Amino acid sequence: MTRYLSSALVVILMFVGVAGAQEWRGQGRVAGKVVDEAGAPIEGVRVVATLATSENRGPNPQTTNARGDWSIGGISGGRWLVEFTKEGYITHQQPVVVSESVRMAPATIVLEKAEVVVDPNDIIRERLIVAAELMTSRKFAEARAIYEDLSREFPNVIQFKPLLARAHHAEGNTTKAIELLKDAVAADSSQIEVQVLLGTLLIGADRMAEGQAVLASIDASKIGDPTVFVNIGINLINDKQPAEAIVWLTKGVTTFPKDPTAYYYRGVTHLSMGNTAGAKTDLEMFVKLAPATAPELAAAKQILETIKGE
Repeated sequence: MTRYLSSALVVILMFVGVAGAQEWRGQGRVAGKVVDEAGAPIEGVRVVATLATSENRGPNPQTTNARGDWSIGGISGGRWLVEFTKEGYITHQQPVVVSESVRMAPATIVLEKAEVVVDPNDIIRERLIVAAELMTSRKFAEARAIYEDLSREFPNVIQFKPLLARAHHAEGNTTKAIELLKDAVAADSSQIEVQVLLGTLLIGADRMAEGQAVLASIDASKIGDPTVFVNIGINLINDKQPAEAIVWLTKGVTTFPKDPTAYYYRGVTHLSMGNTAGAKTDLEMFVKLAPATAPELAAAKQILETIKGE
């Protein structure tokens, strides 16, 4: 007997569950149109109707057609909540009182465009990537135009000035490049790379005293790239200032003792100054540290072979 009662209880519970799940069903219907603020129909809007007294259940979601039309039928009478969602628009919720005996007139729902918040940093980043690619492709004028536009649009961002200076320098307008770099250094003297570039451009423009003064003001311990020392040294070598080049190449060797390049250029500079012993020491260290693919390796070995007996 107990077994039969249990079976009967299960059937009753199943019936109650099904009834609860279906209580939103009925003969009612709601329909309408979704338009934008200009009155144009919006296709692809997701329409969801839920009934609070049915634990917020309801029929499957519908989607507006090309004319913006939608309809939901087979629902019971009561206070429904109809929600309209589409990407790019503000979600709209519309309470609707449904009657199963009276057909409701179609409702027009206006969806407002969602405000698109654009991060200016994203815009800047994208344009800087394009400008960098143009610089790599040697399209300097086009890259400069981007930097100039950014400088006008964001006048408080001083980081554009060094980029613009590089573009001007690449086009051969070193005077303008120096002017921009001076402005950048005046605004923020902590930018070591900008000071280095300013100093080397001044030296390259035969403004030796100014260039050396800028370079002398730099704290070498804050330079994190060994090529900076090498580039300064090379510029000084090209400007017939070997003694000054030795100073900077020595800073490079001291700061980055495991980097081979400064040893090579200091070695050849020693050689040009008649210091064969210094050249030999540096070039031997270069050969010891340099990878097999180093472009200066063959020249270093040839020089060492030449001065071997000296």
